[in-house]
Amino acid sequence: MSFISIPESVDDLPLSPDAFRVYFSIICHVSCHETFPTVDQITSKCFSRRRASGKTRARLALRELIKLGMVSGDIETENYTLVHPSKWEVEAA
Repeated sequence: MSFISIPESVDDLPLSPDAFRVYFSIICHVSCHETFPTVDQITSKCFSRRRASGKTRARLALRELIKLGMVSGDIETENYTLVHPSKWEVEAA
């Protein structure tokens, strides 16, 4: 088992619970598999009890993470990556 670290600055961001869960899931997946999870994998891991709406929730959470600058890339092609916390483009509240 490896140690997973989430930057303290995450606590200061206006993240929804779904976005936080997806962010943590991505970090765990990358740590274990050295690849980024697909939207289906995120849906299964984070929203398995509500499968019908889970894919929509996963995509909305990913869009939120992209808007905050925590993730970059394209959700539709599932070509995305994590952005280093020092590069997050958080909008002023």
